[in-house]
Amino acid sequence: METTQLVITISIISVSTIIVASGIWLILILKELRHTIKKTNTIIDDAKSITTSIAQPVSSFSDFLMGFKNGLHLFNRLFPSDKKEKTS
Repeated sequence: METTQLVITISIISVSTIIVASGIWLILILKELRHTIKKTNTIIDDAKSITTSIAQPVSSFSDFLMGFKNGLHLFNRLFPSDKKEKTS
């Protein structure tokens, strides 16, 4: 075998080995990425349920305070105070 053929054969074998190793590495990275995305999706779903469960009581409390404010405003209109503001 001539040296040129030997160099070409070794080069082809080296490049093929590197391409196969890179393909296997890429497949492993993609599997891990898929696993990470599934975990992230689960975390996002949990965060959504937590924020929903927190938002509902806060909204109810806000509605309660607005009703209390409106009732107090109505009470003040029905029974105005006799005090007048002093002008300076």
